[in-house]
Formats: sequence, C-alpha cells, structure tokens
Amino acid sequence: MPSIAHHSRGTSSGVTGFLPILIVNLIPLVGVLRLGWDPATLAVVYAVEVVLSIPLAGVKALFAARPPPEDRESGVISVTEAPLASKRGAVRPVTWLPPIHLRNIPFAAAVCGAAAWITLVVGVAFSQAFNVPALFSRPAVLASALALVAGQTIDIARDYVGRQRYAETSPYAVVETPMRRAFFLVFALFALPPLNAAGGGVAVLAAFVVVKLLVEWSSFRATHGDDASSSGRVPSWLAGPADSPDQPEPIRVPDAEPDAQVPAHCRTTVVTAVLKTLTSVAPVYATGFFVVWIAGLGLFVGDAPGTVVVGSGVAVFAIYLGALTVNAAGFALTYAPVEYRRYGDRLIAYDTWLDEPQWAASVDRLRDASVVHTRLPDRAFGTRTIELTTGFGDDETERSVGPVADGEALVSTFDLPVRSTGLPPMDRRIAVVAVGVGSAVGVSAVAWLVGSWRSSSGLVQGIVLLPFLVWPTWLLWRRAYTEPE
Repeated sequence: MPSIAHHSRGTSSGVTGFLPILIVNLIPLVGVLRLGWDPATLAVVYAVEVVLSIPLAGVKALFAARPPPEDRESGVISVTEAPLASKRGAVRPVTWLPPIHLRNIPFAAAVCGAAAWITLVVGVAFSQAFNVPALFSRPAVLASALALVAGQTIDIARDYVGRQRYAETSPYAVVETPMRRAFFLVFALFALPPLNAAGGGVAVLAAFVVVKLLVEWSSFRATHGDDASSSGRVPSWLAGPADSPDQPEPIRVPDAEPDAQVPAHCRTTVVTAVLKTLTSVAPVYATGFFVVWIAGLGLFVGDAPGTVVVGSGVAVFAIYLGALTVNAAGFALTYAPVEYRRYGDRLIAYDTWLDEPQWAASVDRLRDASVVHTRLPDRAFGTRTIELTTGFGDDETERSVGPVADGEALVSTFDLPVRSTGLPPMDRRIAVVAVGVGSAVGVSAVAWLVGSWRSSSGLVQGIVLLPFLVWPTWLLWRRAYTEPE
C-alpha cells in the first residue's frame, strides 16, 4: 500500500527510521480529533489507496524480468493453469519502456479481476456505515484518487523503471504483496459495522490507521532488509514474497539448421483457443462481471439514471470481452507460433515470433504419447495434437505438441510412440442430442433474459445459472468423442 509516507524513508532502521512514517499516518487522526476533519472521507481515501494499488501492480507486473516461482499454490493470486505463465521471451513495443514478458500477462489479468471483487467487498462493508454514493461524489475523494494514481505512476516511472527495480523481481512478487494487503483490509472491514455503532466515523478511521500502520511497518522492514519473520507472522506475510527466482538456464540451440521442423497450425490453434474460452471461461466470467455491475450500481451510484445504467453496462461488457480476448490470446500465443525442431536426438520447441526456444527434450525420453481426440478444430481442419511426457524425476513434465497439419510427419520426425494418428469417429447420436440440448438451452436463456428485464430478480437468476446450463451441455458433447483403442 504505497503512499506519500514511502518517500520519507531513509537509510535509518528500527523505530527511529519508522518515526516519520508513523507521524504522517497519524496526522489524519489528529485532524479529525482536533481540526474537525471528516473521518468518513479520510477512511474512504485510505480504502481507495488500497484498491488502486492492485491494478497499478498489474501494470508493474508486465515488466518484471524474473520468472514466477514454480510453487505459488499458497499465494492469494494463482495462475497455475495458465499456459502462458511459463512462456519464455519478451516484446518491447517502445524503446523508453522495459520489455514486456508474455509470461507476466496472466498475472496482470488475474490481479485486475481480483481488484473488481475487492472493490465490491469494500463497497459492501462501507455501505453498512456510510452513504457510499454521497462519499464518492465528494471532490475531495475524487481528487485524492487522482492524486494517488499520479503519485504511484511517478513512483513507478522513477523507481521501478528508472532504477530498474523490475529486473530484480517476479510478476508473482509484484502482484502478491498488494493483494495480501488488500485481503487483510477486507478481513479488517468485518469489524466496521460494530466500530461505527460504538464510536462512529472516528472509530472507523482509527481502525484504518492501525491497519495502515501495520502494513507500513511490514513494508518498512522488508524495504530496509530486516528479518521480516522477527516482526511477527502477520507483518511477515504482509511484506510479501521475500525472494524471486533466478533466470532459468538458457536453452542451447545449435547454430546449424535443424534436421527437420514441424510448425504448429496457426488457424487451428486460434479456433481451439476461442472454443476453449467460450465453453469453459465465458460463462463464469459472465456471472462474475454481471454481479460486479449490478452491485456496483447499487453501492457506488445509488438511484442511477438510465444513461448511467446503459453506459456502465456497455463499459462492463467491453471489459468482459477484453477479459475473454486476453484468455483466448494467452492460449494462442502459447502454441500458435511454436515450431518443433529436431537437432540430432533433441526436440526443441521454438517460438518463431519471439525468436526464443521454449523447451527442449531428448527424443529417446519422450513417452506416454497419445493423440488428443476431444478437440473439434482438429477434426475440422485435419490437424493433430499430441500429448506426451518428457524428462524423469524432477524434470518430468506433461506437454502438448501441436496442433500440426501433418500428424504422421510429427510422429515420424520425433520417433513418437504413437501407433496411429487417426481419430475415432464421434458418436453421432450423443452429438445430436448435445446440439439439441445446447440449442434449447440457448433459446430458453435468451427468452428468459429478454423477458426478465421487467424483473431484476429474474435477470439475476438467469445470469447466475448460466454456467450451470452451459457446462452440462459441454460435458454431454464431450461424451460423444469415442475413446481410441
């Protein structure tokens, strides 16, 4: 939770070094008690600072040069299932900015989505004690939000980019720290209603000051290189991940021309990415974005006119489409530009767009290979995708190779243990039933939603039930794929 207090940090340590930060953060509380400042406005400004730090961390994460750690299951943000998170290589759109590493995109996208939900939770908590629409209409709150964005942008440009801090950190460390602090704030907000009932806005502001000081103390100890664990479990957790992994060992590519090369089929990859996004991600995102939109209108806008409802709806829908695009693009960027090259007894997956090798394996260690038979684009375009296992022990990894235009050439080039690249026929009866059920669900959903505009409860029910209508249809369709012998 960076603030103006960070600029007061010097090289001193301990309580003496933290004293300026303590004074700066106590000034608002003194102003409320002695000068008549509005505690509700100051509490909202504190909350805005926490929430805005999350999407700004997403922007910073794009430039982090260190790779994310492999073990991040215990983190608040997890993108373990994002194939792009292990991508090697970077692009540099402009010379005055650091390179953008494609593996960082899932972290930036995940943290921006989390920011929307945290904003919703904070708004719900504040609505129990304050008039949120009235607070956000105050010029002081809007000016503070703009000042925070401007200040953090300057700090990113001067310190993170100017001093090349991005070269020393990973995207996981960049986004995990503000997310932990935001979650700490969310848990603290559960005490907001009783505090407001007991002591009014002053008690709420005092609680915010205590929470903020704890966060500032953890950040101070981490910045000054002290042992965070000696400060206690909570400050140590709030300080964020201590270390970032070193750069991975470079994959050596011979200078000679490859003995053989099999490129991925770009069109099939893109269509596969779109279908996977529409069937597995789009329904969940639709429900989430709709809930955030409806709740946001009620919490932050109040009795909104029709233009605000429509305008905000269009904006949320545009963000929804953007999120789906990012998801589909992540899959496509992972597999579409890859060319599978053979150098002697080695297979090297080489990204021709980034001019960067992605992974390598010995041909004689490729095993458990099988043709993926559950992808409709492979059947439509005559391509093949093969799943296999590489390495042993700690290096054992399951990989997807393809889709490629010539499956037989892929098998023969890399001596894959695959008997046949043919795809078993689909069960047409189940496929017809799945198409019929899907069509019925689609028509019924549209009719329900269109007919429910006069009933907001019916509209909410329709959107919330959307994933539960799509997934059974998709599972029924997958049963139409006959298992290969």
